[in-house]
Amino acid sequence: MSNADLVKLFFSDLKDYNSTNYRTLVAADLSDITPTVYKSFSSVITRYFIFAERHPELHQSELKMLYYKLKIDMVAAFFSCYPDVNTQMLVPFQLELKNYVSAKEAQNEHNSVEI
Repeated sequence: MSNADLVKLFFSDLKDYNSTNYRTLVAADLSDITPTVYKSFSSVITRYFIFAERHPELHQSELKMLYYKLKIDMVAAFFSCYPDVNTQMLVPFQLELKNYVSAKEAQNEHNSVEI
């Protein structure tokens, strides 16, 4: 499976599991972090491990690549430092998610033009 396919599958699972958390992750203002934002980001860690369990066909190296590609390691590090946290550690994951959302929107626009 390609890196792009893995990312798409993970974010799709994340959105399907809890679309409210997903929207919060995309739109969160990380300069003013709220309990809802904390909860949404903490769900990323849990969903990663559930994702790995739900997809036994994925090789361990693919799962590690996904973990580091999406900067989930930085989200985990953020929570390991709680309560003395630096919200800048959450920015890389949010940027990856925003890039995915932008690409998906562009794909949808492209597909609607072809119809």
